[in-house]
Formats: sequence, C-alpha cells, structure tokens
Amino acid sequence: MDNLIRNIEINPLKTSSSLGAGVFFLGLKNAAVLMHGAVGCASFDKVTLTKHFRENIPIVTTALNESGAILGGKDFLIAGIKNVYEKMKPDFIGIASSGLTETNGEDIAGIVKDFKSGLNISFACVIYAGTPDYKGCFEDGYTAAMLSLLAEAFDRNKNGKPFKKSGKRANSVNVFCPPSFTPQDFLELREALEYFNLKPFMIPDLGLSLDGHLDERGYLQTTSDGFDAKYLPEIFNSRFNLIIGLSLKDAVKNIEGLTGLKSYYFPNICGLKNSDKFFNLLSKSTGKEIPEKYKRQRRQLMDAYLDSHFYFSGKEIALALGIDLLDSFSAIYSEIGVNLKLGISTKAVGDIRYRFSDLREGDLDLLDTCGSADMIVSNSNAKFYAQNLGIPLLKAGFPIIDEIGHNYKHYILYGGAISLAVESANLLNKE
Repeated sequence: MDNLIRNIEINPLKTSSSLGAGVFFLGLKNAAVLMHGAVGCASFDKVTLTKHFRENIPIVTTALNESGAILGGKDFLIAGIKNVYEKMKPDFIGIASSGLTETNGEDIAGIVKDFKSGLNISFACVIYAGTPDYKGCFEDGYTAAMLSLLAEAFDRNKNGKPFKKSGKRANSVNVFCPPSFTPQDFLELREALEYFNLKPFMIPDLGLSLDGHLDERGYLQTTSDGFDAKYLPEIFNSRFNLIIGLSLKDAVKNIEGLTGLKSYYFPNICGLKNSDKFFNLLSKSTGKEIPEKYKRQRRQLMDAYLDSHFYFSGKEIALALGIDLLDSFSAIYSEIGVNLKLGISTKAVGDIRYRFSDLREGDLDLLDTCGSADMIVSNSNAKFYAQNLGIPLLKAGFPIIDEIGHNYKHYILYGGAISLAVESANLLNKE
C-alpha cells in the first residue's frame, strides 16, 4: 500500500460517523434518530439517506444555535428528546452527536444518562452514540451505535430493570451485520438462517425497515419495522453471536463481552469459499443438512464463474468502496481470477492487500490513476471520473443517488456472487 501524504481530499469516499450511526438506528423498529447539532448537520444526513434508500428517513435535529454551541447544548438536547417523544411517539430514540457539539467538550453521555435516570415516560430506549465528524468514518459510527445499544441492554439486564432475563430461546441467534449490507442482503440472510430453524435477532434489521415497501398504515414519522428493542433482554439467551464484516472485526471482543455468548466471526459471507464456511457452520451447529436450495445455488455459482471468466480475461478493475464491500467484492472477483488493479477504501486494510496490485486509503480522486482500467466499481460520486476516463462504472456501495433498485440487489452467499459476476461480465461485454 502506498503511503502517500495527502493534505486535501478532492472527492471524499469517506462519510461521517454520524451518518453511520443514523443508519444503524434506522434498523430498529418504531425508531427516530436525533442529531445533536446544528440544523445543517441533520439535513445533510437526511437528504443523503433519503436519496439512497428512497424512503422516509426519520432524522430530526436539536437545532443547536450559536449560544448553545458556545455555552453548552444541554437544554437543546433535553428539549429535543422531549419533542421527539411527544410528537413522533417512538419506542426508540437514537442520539448521534456532531462535530459542533463534541468540539466544546460537553459531557453529552452524562447529560443523557442524567435525563434517563429521572425518566418517567414509557418508551423503551434512549441511546447515545458519540459520532463527531472529525473522528472516524461511516463504519465507525455504525459500530459505535451498535455497541451503545448492547451496553444499554447489558446494564439493564445486569440490574434487572426495566428488563428481566427471559427464558431460554435455544433456537435464537444474534446476527450483527455490517453497514455495507443492502436491505435485500438482510432478508436473504434471515431466510438462510430460518432454513436451519434458527430465529435470527438481526441487530439492526434494515431488511425490515428500509426494504422499500408500502405500509398499510400510510405515512409514518418513525421507522415502520426493524429489530424491536423489546427483545433486547432475549439476546442474552441466544445460542451464539454471528458477526459479519471486516469493519466489525475490532468489535468482536466487545460484543462477546457484552452478550456473554460465543461468537463466530466472518469478514464476509460472499463468494464460494466464504459461503461454504458459513453454511458448514450452520449445518454443524444445528445438526441439519444444508438445504438443497443452497446446494443448487452453489452449482449455479460455479457455472456462473465459468461463463463470466471469459469476459474478465485480460481485464483490469478498480474498486473504490468502503472496507466491507471492498473485501466482499474483491473476494468474489479473486475467485473468478480478475486482475484487481487498484483498490481504494476509507481505512487501511492489510488483510486483503494481497488481492490488489495497488491498495490505498484515500479519496475518489485517486481514480485518476487508473486510466488503463477496464471497469470501475464505486458509488454514484465516481460517475464523473468514469465519464472523464471513458471507463464503465458498476455502481455499488453508499451513496447511490442517481439510480433506483439497488436496495433490491444482494451480494451475499452464492446467489449474491452470481449477481455480481453476471452484472460485471455484462457491463464489460457492452464495452
């Protein structure tokens, strides 16, 4: 990996940690996201997420002004929580901070804790995740929100109030998915687990909340579905944790410590090799044979690899993606035998360096160095680079704001690898 010093980001690939926390909170049922900061802090996140998911995004702001930023925003935060509850009636409020509110060093976690200690209203959870814009990235904010939720559940379970430990649910499993998963990925994974008679607690569950369905209740001010916070005490009685995603690697020990359960970690569950490991684990842990549906999909994937291999012959691909998708896509392309000329991501990821001729941490401007590549795989913001270089662009990742239907795609397990291999081959064939 080249360690080039760059003093400016021309076209950032990295997005803020508050955006990642917001996405996590949106995977909870009847939830609202409260951004503690100026109006613009929430507006950017709300607009970006609305364009990407094409759904109602319940993000509101504490509307901090100049005096609040200087003298402290405690009153704004408390008023914001009360307003959200009174007007939106959520079961869950996820609070994400911003660079503005974190810069003055105010103890936001302490304010939320003191407020909750005197709480006399009935909704289940108010969770705070520290997500200053100047620290971390999308994946870090997502992970911070996840650990904040688990820490809250751990404290309540330990203290015995208001949650009480429930009886054994021998068939339940806690599933922690990466922020790179599309809503359809969540649904596909849920279906696979249910084939083994496992009851998944998807934490979060964007497959239920942002899969793009018309709700019979009409317009809702909160999320329509997702992981229900009332099941938090039951996660301690699950059989094991299933943790997926390179971005969650450093969180495995924390998740194990908070839940007290054995964890199985997968950097990704994409492609032939990783899908084999995943299904073999499920078969071994449940004592059930792998369903014929997935055995057939495995054979279909091998055939798709053979069919698409000819279109990749002699071709070079550049990928500019978040670390989870970079790992997942490069795993699939490597199985086909594709020459990965350039990889760009939001973090240094030495685990997958061997797959690339050149792997860098940086921004989309680095795509200017891939002039001889035959295809670029990145989000909508890479469109102008692809046009200028005359290279086809396969759009994936976050955000995708100039197309619809991407949330119905899936890239995990055998079926997802088939989709990516065929879509990529067809795009190369057109050129």
